[in-house]
Amino acid sequence: MITTRHAAWDDRLRLLRQHGMTVSDRVRHDATRVVFEEYSVCGFNYRMTDLQAAVGREQLRRLPEIVERRRGLADSYRCLLSALPDVRTALESPSVRSNWQSFWIRLPEEVDQRSIMQFLLDRGIATRRGICNAHQEPAWRDHPEAFRAVSPLRRSEALRDRVIILPLFHSMTLEDQEYVVGNLAEALVEVHEAVEVGQ
Repeated sequence: MITTRHAAWDDRLRLLRQHGMTVSDRVRHDATRVVFEEYSVCGFNYRMTDLQAAVGREQLRRLPEIVERRRGLADSYRCLLSALPDVRTALESPSVRSNWQSFWIRLPEEVDQRSIMQFLLDRGIATRRGICNAHQEPAWRDHPEAFRAVSPLRRSEALRDRVIILPLFHSMTLEDQEYVVGNLAEALVEVHEAVEVGQ
């Protein structure tokens, strides 16, 4: 869902969501005279189904409660993770208020991301790589017409290999978070020791 107060953006988004048609199907169906639509831009079919809209309306009623719950979970994570000084957590800028759709952490430089993720997965904790760079993915990297950056994207590329997303869901408990962070602490020790042995 997109909201905007800019009329021009609203017009453009309405075009894009319905194949680029200048006349919506609703206007066409309600018309008493024949109306031909035009396609002034290439658009897509981004309209919700009736079922999605019905579920979405119900979820919107719960949105304040859901966001506050997720914000509380993010605070709990930050508190628990403060015991791991080499792990950096996402911060909220004073000018924004996050809904914490995801909670990511940045691993220490010397730690292998995949090893940490595998350690956690072996203990039933699913994580995801925190950043996927389009220019490094095969669909875009190998595409002849793909956008090319004018210079290397070193920060994005470094973060792709150091950031992971921890589980965060509405019904998560403090015990769940303690389990995640406790296993993350163990993973960091084990992976760090493995690196030292390998050197």
